[in-house]
Amino acid sequence: MSVWSPSVWIHAPDVVAIALCLVAAVIDVRTYRIPNVLVLVGLAAGLGLNAAAGFSVFGGASGLGVGLLSSLAGAIFLFVIFVVLSSLRFVGLGDAKLLAAVGALLRWPSVLWVLAYVSIAGGVLGLIVAASKGRLGMVFRNLFSLSKRLVGGEDAVELHRIPYAVAIFLGVCWVVAAKHLPALRLG
Repeated sequence: MSVWSPSVWIHAPDVVAIALCLVAAVIDVRTYRIPNVLVLVGLAAGLGLNAAAGFSVFGGASGLGVGLLSSLAGAIFLFVIFVVLSSLRFVGLGDAKLLAAVGALLRWPSVLWVLAYVSIAGGVLGLIVAASKGRLGMVFRNLFSLSKRLVGGEDAVELHRIPYAVAIFLGVCWVVAAKHLPALRLG
């Protein structure tokens, strides 16, 4: 297989997404921040690699466009969803930006699975962190308060911070692994 073969270009964004999320998770655990430069590198890599993949697989400008558009669609989709979650203070804005880079790398429609698997991983991680800090009761009170707030009540919600990039890393690994191991797929 040549370095320029289509399969290399198709799998390269998956490898970069895992590496990007691993670095982000380590930094997030240590600092509760995700550097913008890391996100910008991931976004540029996603757009470039997927444009190259489209060109390699489909050929010509139309292939380049297909790769670029699916990458942009993935980035925009995940960014919009997680900016809304960030405005509700469920995740940080750095997490939303990291997911835009992930969306650019894993492209549309795989980002639908990213959304599902990252959400599951985030829920499990949140429960583990809450249980380890003796705050599980607070989590369940928050769920009640949030449901009340959604229907017009003004109950206060106590949030606890977790390094959500860990959940993003786990979700991205799950998506990539499920591409090759059907037993890991949810649907």
